[in-house]
Amino acid sequence: MPVCTLENDRLRCEIDPEAGASIVGLSLRLDDAWVPVLRPTPDEAVRTGNSSEMGSFVLLPYSNRIGGARFSFEGCVWELRPNTPEGHTIHGDVRKRPWQIENAGPTRLDLRFASRDFDDINFPFPFDARLTYRIDGSDFRIECALENVGSTRMPAGMGHHPYFCRTLRDPTEQVEVQAAFTREYSGLVPTVPAGPIAPRHDFSRSRALGDTVVDCCFGGWDGRARITWPGSGVRAEIDCDAPLCHVILFTPPGKPYFALEPVSNANNGFNLFAQGDAACGVRVLDPGQTLAADVHIRLVVD
Repeated sequence: MPVCTLENDRLRCEIDPEAGASIVGLSLRLDDAWVPVLRPTPDEAVRTGNSSEMGSFVLLPYSNRIGGARFSFEGCVWELRPNTPEGHTIHGDVRKRPWQIENAGPTRLDLRFASRDFDDINFPFPFDARLTYRIDGSDFRIECALENVGSTRMPAGMGHHPYFCRTLRDPTEQVEVQAAFTREYSGLVPTVPAGPIAPRHDFSRSRALGDTVVDCCFGGWDGRARITWPGSGVRAEIDCDAPLCHVILFTPPGKPYFALEPVSNANNGFNLFAQGDAACGVRVLDPGQTLAADVHIRLVVD
């Protein structure tokens, strides 16, 4: 299945349905040229369908890691197949599987996913998912919904993993980030509730990322963030629905990109929930119930 392209006079978005419905590229037209906003996907990753190297991918039916690839829920212990060297599971189980196209147009793409279509799905509860990408002027929207299609209750979470470019048309600029959150989790697989924010992780006011190295999940997020490329005169205004009350900031050193990930649940959220952490963001879906949240990114050129 070929890559699907959404395009108008301001935005171009390329999506690969076969590679987890991941975003291959999101570009903004500046001075009659297409400038990548999300990190460009290498040709080899497109050829092989390697979503891990794409511009963004979807996190379902949970975000980030489950410690030890196991969790407890309502009296049962569930074992998953680990997919990290440390023995955890990470990023759900839809980003490397094909999605079905329901509708494709020049500025909108609707896709669906059914876990029951895969005998090797790495999650014990059946679920369906729907995903819509659409562009309107300089606005980019992602609409995501996760439905419990089983006969028992299930824990659930969702999120998105976009990698933003550090520079746009000015290779010397220092990208700035602003996001207000109230708590931070300790470590990549936290075992205790979130605590106070370290001063170096305070992005309540816009500040340059610089050489700051961050790989942390933050709670108490208001769902809004701003990314500014001052030398290029561009900013991204991000607005997310309430279920996405956590955000992960990941700034790999030496890379020309960083990740700002809107997510519903904390890292290791299923296990934190089992321990009684009500603020970890995990939702419990009754049979037939849906968890839905939209992400809106408005690209503004000054």
